[in-house]
Amino acid sequence: MSIISIDTVNPHDDGSIYVSAVIEDAVVTHAPTLLDPPEYGPALCEACFTLEEDDVLPDNDHELIQFLENLDLDWELVDNTDYYLD
Repeated sequence: MSIISIDTVNPHDDGSIYVSAVIEDAVVTHAPTLLDPPEYGPALCEACFTLEEDDVLPDNDHELIQFLENLDLDWELVDNTDYYLD
């Protein structure tokens, strides 16, 4: 899965870092039919990781995206079914 953009980066006291990002092809946007395969689209996802002692988080978004993609994180969909736009 490819990262499109970073939403938040939250370091915690226990040394873990929680990241939310828009991930490409994370959800099915059109169900498959007899003639067509499913279509996928981006969605907001979360992941958590711990930095190694020598690692430092990059300062800019482009380098941070590359750093996170190299970690091969297990992204989980963010449940936003109760989110309403007014």
